This record gives sequence, C-alpha cells and structure tokens, in this order.
Amino acid sequence: MVARADPPNEPDNVVPSPDQTSSFNAAQMQELTRQLIDEPGGPHAALAAIAQFMQQHGGFSSGWTRRQPVLLPRRSEPVYFVVRVELNNTHPPIWRRLRVASDLMLSQVHEILQIAMGWTDSHLHHFEMGPGARDLHLQPFLNQFDLDEGEEGLLEEQVRLDEVIASEGDRLHYIYDFGDNWQHTIRLEKILPFNQGDPVAECVAGRRACPPEDVGGIGAHQELLDALAGRPPAGADEEWLEQLLVWLPDDYDPAAFSVVEVNEQLLAGPLPDLANWHPMIADLLDRYRGGPLSPLGRLIKQATSGSTELSDAQAQAAVHRYQHLLRTIGDGVKLTAAGYLPPRIVHALYTELGLQQRWFGAGNREDQTLPVLDLRQTATALGLLRKQNGKLSPTRFSVKHLDDPHALLAHIGSRLPLGRPYERDAGLLALLHAAVGQRLEDPDQDTGAVLTDIGWRVSGVTVQQAARQWTWPTLRALEMLTAGTADPELRATIARSLLYRGSPPAHRG
Repeated sequence: MVARADPPNEPDNVVPSPDQTSSFNAAQMQELTRQLIDEPGGPHAALAAIAQFMQQHGGFSSGWTRRQPVLLPRRSEPVYFVVRVELNNTHPPIWRRLRVASDLMLSQVHEILQIAMGWTDSHLHHFEMGPGARDLHLQPFLNQFDLDEGEEGLLEEQVRLDEVIASEGDRLHYIYDFGDNWQHTIRLEKILPFNQGDPVAECVAGRRACPPEDVGGIGAHQELLDALAGRPPAGADEEWLEQLLVWLPDDYDPAAFSVVEVNEQLLAGPLPDLANWHPMIADLLDRYRGGPLSPLGRLIKQATSGSTELSDAQAQAAVHRYQHLLRTIGDGVKLTAAGYLPPRIVHALYTELGLQQRWFGAGNREDQTLPVLDLRQTATALGLLRKQNGKLSPTRFSVKHLDDPHALLAHIGSRLPLGRPYERDAGLLALLHAAVGQRLEDPDQDTGAVLTDIGWRVSGVTVQQAARQWTWPTLRALEMLTAGTADPELRATIARSLLYRGSPPAHRG
C-alpha cells in the first residue's frame, strides 16, 4: 500500500512573531530568571525550563513591536566587500573570509553563505540589519516563506548588500535554522575595487567545518566536539552522546575546511530559471522544502547545467523505435482477443528493430516478448497510440508529426514522467539522475530519501526499494529513446531535452 504522509501542521523551525503570543510581565520574567539560575544541567535544562514556564504563563508580552530597518544608499558602482563571517559562540572559532560584490542581493548572499559555511539550505533563515549588535526590536528582512505566512516588510531579494553595510566595521546578522539557532555575524573588514568580469563571490580564507545539520545547536555541538576529543563533559548523558556519535556522518571532520572546494561550488552558480524547465521540478523542490544547496537542489542544478540541443540526426535516432512502430501500425491494427498485437506485427518489430539482441525466443508473441510489449505500452502511455474497440491506432498528433523527430520528442517530454502520482515523482527523479549521466540500471540511493521527505510511505518494504519499481514506467520510455547510443553524454542530453521547456534552438544537421 502506497500513501502520502500527512504534512505537519507547521514547520519545526518556525519562530512565532511577538504579536501572536499573550502577556508575560516583568515579575514573571524575574521569576523565570531565578528559575534558570537555580536550574542545573546546562542549556538543554534551561530550554526545558523556559518551555515549561511559558506554557504555564502564556508566553511573551505582545506589548512591543519590531520596527522596519532603514536602508543605506546604494553605491553608484559596485566594489568588493571583504567580509569575515563567524559562527557565533563556537570554540575553536568557525569562520570564513569572503570577497563579495557589493551589489549582490541578500537572497544571493544567503546562497553564498550556505556554500561557504557548508550548510545544506535545509531550514529557514533571516538576515537582520546592524550595523552594530543584534537588535531584537528590528524586523528581519523577509523571504518567500514569510510572504506565504502573511508577513509584511522588506524582501531580502530586493535589498542589496551595500544597503545594509557600507563602512569598515559594519555588521550584518544572519540566522540559519531557527531550531538549532545558528547565529552568524558578517563584519565588513575592507573595501576593494571590483572589475568587470571578476567573480561576484570568492572565499579567501577560513577555519573548521560547520556543525552537522540538526545536531541540536551550539551546546550540543560543543558536547559533540568534546566527545570526539575523548573528553565528554561532566554530567553529560552518555547514552545520548553514544547515539550522537552513531548518527554523525562518517566523513565528518570538525577541523576540515577547503578554500578550493568552496570556490569550486561558488563558480557553479545559482539554480537556473526553473520556468524554462519541466514544471514538476520547481514543484518537487517546493514540496521537498529544500533550497539550491539541498541534495535535491544540487541535483537539479547539475541536471539543468548541460546542453539540451539535439541535432536532427540525434533526434531522429532517439525516436526511431517509436517512428518504426507507428509506421508498422499504419492506419490501425486489430488486436488479439487477449488484447495483444498480432504475431506477424510482433515478429516484424522484433526482427526489424534488432530486439533479438537483448531478448530471446521466437519473438512472435507480445506477452512473451518484453521489448515489443514495452514499446507498445509506452507509446500508448505517451499518447502516440490509442486503443479503442479492440483496435490499436495512431493518434492524430502521431499522424501529423510522424516525420518530425523534434516534435515527437517535445510531445514525449510533455507526457513524461508516467504513472500514478508517486510513480511520477519517482520518474522525475530518474529523469534528473539520467540528465547528469547516471546509468538507468543504477537507481540513485538518494531517490528514496527524497520521496520519503516529500511524504510518500509504503508498507512491507522501504521507500528506496519501492522506488525501483516506481521509476519503471518512465525509465521504460527513456530506454526506448536512448537505446540507440552508448555515448553517456548523448544519453544525458536526451534526458535534459525531455525536461527542457524553454525556446527550442534552431535545428541543425
């Protein structure tokens, strides 16, 4: 049984705005302070005490408001800002020194910070204006999630970096993952000339790896470092530390950092305009709640970065099997009583398309000749053939565009991925992996994780195991289109062309 898990009522890292909570007066604040002073056990116990106290007294006061930040004037010409980005309260310090163009939008700075620090863009974030220490009475800059929640304010994608920092020493604050609450301070150290053609962002120095995602915040990260160093903190929960070490990624090295690797990722650039690609791609990324740097975001970026153009000869070779099937069917063929192609048609397709090279048997019964069965079934699912009153006939589109391989490919791309909703999600992931050059017979291990994260569940087996079957309706069609070539790059280009929705290039020979 396949089911979609119910989505949570709200994300687990959403911070309520002050005006959504009830009163919390000064006397109660003093009481809470005394309770925290008396409470042993470190930050986790303190957080538990806060949660319990707020449940009893109804939260913080709604008597204060957050004022809008006042932007600085934009520079007439871009310059380089040399900034030091530090993850607050880390010991030893975790920091990066970046050279960034002053005219970048904050939404672009967000992606740069995610790459430079090593985060995966799996949680919400906010920028807060300085130029000094954090001011909790100042409203953060908003992102798309805030808009969807009905917030009003300044959008980060409309605010330039030089509108929030301008002079050496100015600070900008960046908070990532409101649950773990990773607070970063971005301090402007130096202003340098920027020349046309220079990279808009470059990492020049840094120290240490960022904490693993979802480790639990600064306190938990410090406990992890102590445990890795063989000096677990006094009074620490040994069972929890043991579970934490088991959960830790195998390749995690807290001291590791590479300027070269960061700059390679920065040069890869942002996601393309997904309006030019299959609409399911943007929808899948939205349901995954991931950004450009999430595992799915990285896959999409890689899958959409290559050529989508096929020559006339390459397009012709890709649709050859379907064209041959349509010409063999002609005006229509009466199916057998069991609903299969007649033996003479099956045998003609089997021999003329050279399918005996990947199958065995006489090749005259469709139910025993899988390559022919797959060809006919996928052609029907793709809207190239239709079955009516025991007869198989070409569709109007097929008749009109039989001799136009590019039109056939565009039509096939419009019908992919195939199947039920969960098969379509799995099929789209299969197309993306094919577009980066992955072999069709090697399903990616991340497919099951993505399908699980967007809510799919199945009984009896894991989602990863089920995904192998769910991708099959789409992969059968893709196999028909790529069977004529062993060139991995051409196979990837065919997959990208099926996903592309932009203006078609001029056909070439």
